[in-house]
Amino acid sequence: MASPRSPPQLMADLVSEILLRLPPEDPACLIRASLVCKTWLRLIYDGAFLRRYRAFHRAPPLLAFLACSYGNSEPRFIPFTSPTPFKPPAFVCSSRSRVMDCRRGRALLFDMWADSEGALSVWDPITGDRQVLPKPDCFYISGAALLCASAAAGCDHLDCRGGPFLVVCLGLSRGATDAHVYSSDTRSWSWGAQASVQLGADSFGEMNSPVVIGDEVYFALDLTPRILKYSLGKDDLSLIGPPDQDGGSEFVLMRTEDGSLGLAAVRDSNLYLWSRKVNPEGVAGWVICRVINLQTLFSIHNSKTTSVIGFTEGVEVIFVRTYVGMFAVELKSGKVKKVAELDYYFSVLPIMSFYTPDCGRCNHRHRLADL
Repeated sequence: MASPRSPPQLMADLVSEILLRLPPEDPACLIRASLVCKTWLRLIYDGAFLRRYRAFHRAPPLLAFLACSYGNSEPRFIPFTSPTPFKPPAFVCSSRSRVMDCRRGRALLFDMWADSEGALSVWDPITGDRQVLPKPDCFYISGAALLCASAAAGCDHLDCRGGPFLVVCLGLSRGATDAHVYSSDTRSWSWGAQASVQLGADSFGEMNSPVVIGDEVYFALDLTPRILKYSLGKDDLSLIGPPDQDGGSEFVLMRTEDGSLGLAAVRDSNLYLWSRKVNPEGVAGWVICRVINLQTLFSIHNSKTTSVIGFTEGVEVIFVRTYVGMFAVELKSGKVKKVAELDYYFSVLPIMSFYTPDCGRCNHRHRLADL
């Protein structure tokens, strides 16, 4: 009897189109597919396919986040999807460190007790790569932002993770706040920066991620609710007042879908979303663009302990701290997910990246058995 014919293999282009549509928010799918056969493994590891995969999905998924609370001396790593193959390598922030920013899959860490080397470092939680920066010439670092070095040239940020970067640092010296810019290409700070502003005691930046819009970086200041804007192109610092919030509730800066500066805050169990717009007379001001009643999404036992502590650009997710835990609110769909139990969290910094099989290879063998 003749042996049955084996089914014809799928054409390589068809396989590629199928694999291209596997959801990036569930990275285990692509990792499992790479184990089907050598042909699929070669395809998924191919650089051209990975570039197509990122371009097809555009916005990188929210894989995890670093949550800071007053009850823990170091940030807590919390996966956003479950199950997940994403597990950070051995290096984690020390108890003396704070997370200043997370952007393009990398975190900017600050060790306030470090010597001239090691005060600032850029850490990739997927690959474990860590680059130590020299300390800028200032008494204290009150805020910092991590930027893609090619942003001004119109980078689409699909392939820039691991590439050149800039760090904008707010340094406190002699009663003034100065702006310093570090380039990973030259491995040095631009000492020629002349931007400086007198802020007084409220010159300390919040721990939530700054907002980057074009070549402008926005920092939320502590103690008194104001916003500090630094323009890379003009090397200029300026102050912006927040909207009237009846007492100055805690707020988080965000970038709106149309590319404007936005702000989110909770007041009387409602989530208010503002956007900064320019009127026909050329005057910029705050406009309420949305109000969400949080009581309809989850129970709020004490509105005074409810506040916004983080925002994820691209996927439009707001993190809200409540009396019963931390919740993630998807602004587009209205979906709500409890992501952490009760703790006094004051900041959430998202880790967004495409976790493809070429990333963190050593982790895959250890994590696939758990999926």
